[in-house]
Amino acid sequence: MMKTKLLLFTMACAFAVQTSAQSETVKYEDFLVTPSNISQGVLDNGFRYYLCDNGFTGNGLEMRLIQKSGTGDDEGTPGIALLLRRMLFSENLTVGSAGVVKDHLDALNMQRIPSFRALNGLIPDIPAYCSEMDNGCTEFNLFRLKKERAYAASCVELLSQIAGHARFSDSELERQKTFLVNEITNSRYDLAKSGENSLKATFVDGCTLDELINKQINSIRSITLQQIEAYYQRWYVPQNQCLYVFGKAPDDIVDIIKQQFGSCPNMSAPERGVNKLNHQKLLMLKHDVPAFYLQFCFVQPCVAASATKNLDYLRKKAVYGRLGEILGTSKDAQVTVSMDEDAPFFRCPVFELRMMTALDLYADERQLSDFVDDVTKKLDDIIHNGVQAHIEQLTIEKQKELQQQALTNIRDYKVLDTHSCIKANFIHSKPLVKEEPTYQYFKHEVSEQDIQDCCKELFNNYDLRIVCTTPYGYPDADIKAKLESMIYHLSTPPN
Repeated sequence: MMKTKLLLFTMACAFAVQTSAQSETVKYEDFLVTPSNISQGVLDNGFRYYLCDNGFTGNGLEMRLIQKSGTGDDEGTPGIALLLRRMLFSENLTVGSAGVVKDHLDALNMQRIPSFRALNGLIPDIPAYCSEMDNGCTEFNLFRLKKERAYAASCVELLSQIAGHARFSDSELERQKTFLVNEITNSRYDLAKSGENSLKATFVDGCTLDELINKQINSIRSITLQQIEAYYQRWYVPQNQCLYVFGKAPDDIVDIIKQQFGSCPNMSAPERGVNKLNHQKLLMLKHDVPAFYLQFCFVQPCVAASATKNLDYLRKKAVYGRLGEILGTSKDAQVTVSMDEDAPFFRCPVFELRMMTALDLYADERQLSDFVDDVTKKLDDIIHNGVQAHIEQLTIEKQKELQQQALTNIRDYKVLDTHSCIKANFIHSKPLVKEEPTYQYFKHEVSEQDIQDCCKELFNNYDLRIVCTTPYGYPDADIKAKLESMIYHLSTPPN
């Protein structure tokens, strides 16, 4: 499923964005979701923790341990990341010398939690791992904890053991392999990601989705206990973990966290590899609604994702936002733009144009063909001649007024979903940026020249990939030929 939310990436050749005088006093912190209800700490070994209290009444202390997953970096063993997450939520998992987790929970006198499965905060009848299959992490939750120091310390100790010393048995490995293969076969775990999986299969692995799934299943069946343990030790390191404490935490909770998690081995987190793209450049899909989609993926040369974000990054975000608005003014199609500096299936910066035209139930293939011809002309013009922005320049006084209003909105912002906010920040290595107020502030500084510079950068060096989604029942042979011709024509960037 295409995301319409604007995502940004940092390109190898950065372009200059004009800075208005009135923005010089703006601080990057103005755009971070870091009010008094959130405090962050980082231990010497790279482990992060967050203390959060939104002031909601009736909420007891909660702890959530989040661990990044190596999904997408299976090191030549497809499915090993899924299998590891499945096993980490096994009721038979042991942690170091503490024994079976259930026994540890019983020792804590937490009779309301009948098994380790409930560490995910779900009722025992619901598989604890299922909600995390589509997210790049594994998550363990403890709810409504007592605020007694000894009790909290014992719970933190349990989570710290899971974070660094999980052990698995051969019998449990075989049991979980069977369960996971059955779920993959029944398409239960990845229904929401089938579109992304098709893109990865076609453009990265050069095969069909069915072939990719069969490859994954065969790989899972052959995974050994030694492979699982080695993969776990490689990916579940302090830098890939954070502890989220929600509620009015005791004053000494930080000391407990430092004591328990500070002793985790200081190993460097692995870097994600770069996907080598396959030669296939066109993916044809069917859809069960009378609409015709064309998704153009301009894949850029891979560069390191931005480790830090600053004001220039936020200004650049506004430029891409305005570009999306301008391209979306097309009268013949709905146009959406997205930017991703680390696209999940390409693992490269990607600029996407998604164009859609609505069709009536009796539309014929000629209408689809005409739409492709029209899009080809427009896209060719944009690539070679840029975008006619025609941005209205506001007076300095008006810009100041609107920007001040944006800052007011930022300071009045309240984090209502602290957990999702922190989780997204942690998994995607992004600051807690307030997306909309940031754009509302800097969009008033964007000029026509900024838009032109943006286009020159985007369309200077790219690998064009196209996804075409045709309505049900429509033949696609002629459309496919047209799109293949388009790829050949547009795959040579302008000088």
